[in-house]
Amino acid sequence: MKLSMTTSFLAIAAALVGTAVQAREPGTPTAMPTGATIGVPVGANPPPGLYYSNRNDFLFADVYSGDTKTPIEVDVRASAQQFHWVPGNTIFGGSYRAMFTVPVIWADQSAFGTETDEFGVGDIVVSPFNLSWMIAPGLFVQSGVTLTMPTGKFSTAPGAVNLGSNAFTGAVDVGVSYLANGWNLSAHANYFVHTKNPDTDYRSGDELIVNWTAMKDVGGFSIGPVGYLRQQVTDDRNEGSFYGRGISGKARQFGIGLGLTKNFGPVEANISYVHDFEVENTLGGDRVLVNFTVPLQF
Repeated sequence: MKLSMTTSFLAIAAALVGTAVQAREPGTPTAMPTGATIGVPVGANPPPGLYYSNRNDFLFADVYSGDTKTPIEVDVRASAQQFHWVPGNTIFGGSYRAMFTVPVIWADQSAFGTETDEFGVGDIVVSPFNLSWMIAPGLFVQSGVTLTMPTGKFSTAPGAVNLGSNAFTGAVDVGVSYLANGWNLSAHANYFVHTKNPDTDYRSGDELIVNWTAMKDVGGFSIGPVGYLRQQVTDDRNEGSFYGRGISGKARQFGIGLGLTKNFGPVEANISYVHDFEVENTLGGDRVLVNFTVPLQF
């Protein structure tokens, strides 16, 4: 049974919304925020060393049932602490990199005259195996695997704001970058497979997220359009009694914006603004992404 009626979806949302009703399990955030790798030359690994990235996502959104806006507003401020280790090893001809990400999240939800917020650590992400190849001068390809662990707060209490999904998520990704003549032309595709939430017996459907960047160096600044597409590929499955035994509709999200990158010595700073032009069964609105990456000494 799909919850296609707006009233049915609102009943679920009122009972358990969380940081986002994402057309995955109601009230649980995505494994990776949409647009997380905008502005990043994802196809190429950096030179050997240890790096720290601070990735900040400021989201101001409404919840949509189908393509209809509901009276639920969600503001999220997320700061991901990400560490990259590039030891200089070559595997299968590609440069090896490992990553570890700890998100800190503040979420504020306004629904039906009630405001709820929550602050804490979200689901931690481990990326143990990533390889990058230069297949032509200036053209790079990367692929890797990630595991998202259920470390964020999750509650089945009515009106709870959840910072995690209470389920493991595995993902594979492929990135392509053209980095020559002042260009950063990059596309990053991520495919996510979720396990079942043991507390609700609900399993979210598979999802595809594609982030893209088309930025050109102009006078020491790299500027250009950026965007993303999120599409839920398979249906959710509900084997329990939560949410009236129903499932949410598939999510779709399409956003376009503008990105700007500037290097300050060894520090790379990036800021992007993106507006969602198409939203179905998920959050939609405006987001600002502010990212910093700096090399660390061993």
